[in-house]
Amino acid sequence: MNIQTADLCDDNRDKKIDVLPSKFKNYGGLKNFYGQIVTVKLDKSNWLLIDILKNENGEGKIVVVDNNQEFFGVVGDKLMSYARNNNWRAIIVNGYVRDIDNTRNINVGLLAIGTCPLRNFDITDSKRDIELNFEGISFNNGDYLYADNDGVIISKEKLF
Repeated sequence: MNIQTADLCDDNRDKKIDVLPSKFKNYGGLKNFYGQIVTVKLDKSNWLLIDILKNENGEGKIVVVDNNQEFFGVVGDKLMSYARNNNWRAIIVNGYVRDIDNTRNINVGLLAIGTCPLRNFDITDSKRDIELNFEGISFNNGDYLYADNDGVIISKEKLF
């Protein structure tokens, strides 16, 4: 289904809808997507995210990842391949990504604030299924996210 965030905002103006700032850019192959959110809070390293994308069926869901904008590439072509192979629709990163010449060719959405070729190899504590807060928006498991070239909207309830 081809969604249009502008129309969703107009058609659902009576509902609470949050809009992610436009500083998030799409580095994935899928430009138009929607799905329910799964949250992940990283402490620099992406080992928990690797495990989720590699070993769980995403069922068309979207992983929202917060690593406090640490200057490391959180997602690259390998994680995007895991996401595609396991039915994840998209990954939203409050941070940086890498391998974008390759990630743009993988049919998964990938939004981030920028790129960085570095990766953190430390094994650090991370959490999933918790409320995330960044850019003035709260993200919870089960919230709905809709994205296209106009922007990204988040809602507690399904909009269509």
